[in-house]
Amino acid sequence: MDRAEFTKRVAIVVGIATVPFLLWYFRSVVLVAVGAALLSVVLDLLSHPLRWCGLPRAASIAVTLLVVFGFLAAGGYVFGTTLANEMQDVIDRADTAARAIAGDLQRSAWGTTLLKHMGDSQLSLASWAGNIAAVSSSVFGSIVVMIAAAGYVAAQPGLYRAELRRLLPRTSAEQGEATARRIVRTLKLWCIGQALQMLLVGALTTFAVWLIGLPSPLALGVIAGVAELIPYIGPFIAAVPALLVATAQGWSTLGWTLLAYIAIQQIEGNLMLPIVQRRLVAIPPAIMLFGILAVGTLFGLQGVVFAAPITVMIYTAISQTYCKPSGACNHH
Repeated sequence: MDRAEFTKRVAIVVGIATVPFLLWYFRSVVLVAVGAALLSVVLDLLSHPLRWCGLPRAASIAVTLLVVFGFLAAGGYVFGTTLANEMQDVIDRADTAARAIAGDLQRSAWGTTLLKHMGDSQLSLASWAGNIAAVSSSVFGSIVVMIAAAGYVAAQPGLYRAELRRLLPRTSAEQGEATARRIVRTLKLWCIGQALQMLLVGALTTFAVWLIGLPSPLALGVIAGVAELIPYIGPFIAAVPALLVATAQGWSTLGWTLLAYIAIQQIEGNLMLPIVQRRLVAIPPAIMLFGILAVGTLFGLQGVVFAAPITVMIYTAISQTYCKPSGACNHH
């Protein structure tokens, strides 16, 4: 092996080794970029009807943004106060129940040991909500950048595809563009499926907890719908505040609440997911779970929200690059 070839291989190894460090160092930028890509896909989907009517792409994206902001403002005006009050009620009731459970645990030796390892903050939903609110306020500027970048990308996708071709070597430019198109296509299908899952689970949860008689059913339904952004783990997270609220209503209510959440997840898993995965790259559950763990470890709490789309993008890119056209790597 000559010196030039050896130097080239060393540079490749060093470059690969520094990728995790660079991802961690620029993690905020990476998350904003992923969020912008995801939002641009959503804007492209929502603007399709306007483009069918003959409106230019840039104008249709601008109108779509205005309509979305209008709906969000109207929804906040109509439901904002009610939802905020219900959320606060859920947090207060769940926090009270968690403290009562902690008091019961302190009466036993193993319970005291468990609480020492967990810490008081682990049982306080109010502290979790406070941490989430702090994270949300700290990334407000990033959200503004994300929305602006998504609008530009959605309005001129051809420009950014051309820039991608320029960045890649000529031998791999075509493959790179095909991979980018496949990722965008898969993200569109993922967004549609995810929206349907969130709406279904949120609506079913709201109706179920209202039927059971739990307070603040709208807030519990919103929590369940939003938690669907985290595959497999989200439903367990969403069930925690509902079960804590139900403990104050008695064992019967707690049992019915647990059965309702199990039934809803069975409906989603046996009816909704198979329909969605017929149109998506079916990512094996273990790979998705490891993806969530890796993204959460690398990017922190705010990165978990993007764990599923990041895993979808990486898995699609690998499938497109290394799998044969016959679909040998698909796991449908």
